[in-house]
Amino acid sequence: MKIPLVDSFKPLRRTAAIAALLLIAIATPSRAEDSAETLRLAPGEAASFAIKENPSTGYRWHLDPTESRNLDLVDISDAGFTDAGGKPLIGAPGQRHFRVTARKAGTASIVLDYLRDWENVPPASRHTVTVEIAPR
Repeated sequence: MKIPLVDSFKPLRRTAAIAALLLIAIATPSRAEDSAETLRLAPGEAASFAIKENPSTGYRWHLDPTESRNLDLVDISDAGFTDAGGKPLIGAPGQRHFRVTARKAGTASIVLDYLRDWENVPPASRHTVTVEIAPR
């Protein structure tokens, strides 16, 4: 009597498939940390905001020009990184600071993605800053 080998491997294949799916779920960044804020400015006025970052992990905030809207209404610049304790500790998390200057009236949407440059995966998180610009 012949025993079909394929049937004897079913439980092993099922276990391997479950393990592979779990590994994919663990390795795939969650977008649960998406955040948003609104800045209200007059033309010519500037404001700053900060977002948590840990550049030692390879993750950094990057402007997403395809998801952002009306960027011609604002100037945005990277104002640097400070660690949480105020001391330059290697590997310490901190905050990335950005400065936004309103150029003219309207509403702009700045979308920043937290990702590693070399990976071709969705961002680990996203921060959206809505800038409402109106004369005061």
